[in-house]
Amino acid sequence: MQRNGAKLYFWTFTFRDVHSLAMATALWNQFLTLLRRKLGFRGVRVLELHDEHGCHFHVVTNKRFRIQRILAISERYGFGRIHVEPVFDVANAVKYLCKYLSKRRPKCLKGARLWAAFGQIERTKVKDIVSDMPFSRILREVMGVRSPQEELEGKTVSERKQRPLTRSFLTALPMAWEAYFRTFDPFHRQRQAMWSKRRFQGDCILSPRWSGEEEAFFFTEDN
Repeated sequence: MQRNGAKLYFWTFTFRDVHSLAMATALWNQFLTLLRRKLGFRGVRVLELHDEHGCHFHVVTNKRFRIQRILAISERYGFGRIHVEPVFDVANAVKYLCKYLSKRRPKCLKGARLWAAFGQIERTKVKDIVSDMPFSRILREVMGVRSPQEELEGKTVSERKQRPLTRSFLTALPMAWEAYFRTFDPFHRQRQAMWSKRRFQGDCILSPRWSGEEEAFFFTEDN
């Protein structure tokens, strides 16, 4: 959103009255549709549930819009306080938005879309997100696909490494877990083999909690 030197602006839209989630989102969608049509309003919005004011919306835009025109449209949809300010610290603004997304989701927000992009801005697609963790690196290696670094740099699979033929995710997953466990336990395979042998020989008794229904416990005088 900051391409070509665009400035960011942080908006907060609060209703005059407390509405249910269904009513708040319906009013917001109608309001946003009109803003997009008349003003070309665009950005990213985050839904917040406030203890006193109910649902309200935080929006980050990369274009300056006249608040007078937005206030004139907002009255018919029940909005009260609308606040906007320029973003000087982008990292802090993103952190502020993520704070609401990382909170425990209340039951009343079950199924609600907590954030969304709207208007003519570039979106980040799920397929564009590259996970770079110790396990994901091993899984990519086992599958024979590009490493996270090669993915980000747009490189092809290195020909200098003897990589296996591309395996499916389901085939590679158990192999990757075993290789991952061996990184901090070199004898993981031997331990698992010993455990399986002792388990099927009856030398180990599994906990009732995991192997079946838990037996009832009765108090007696001896207890």
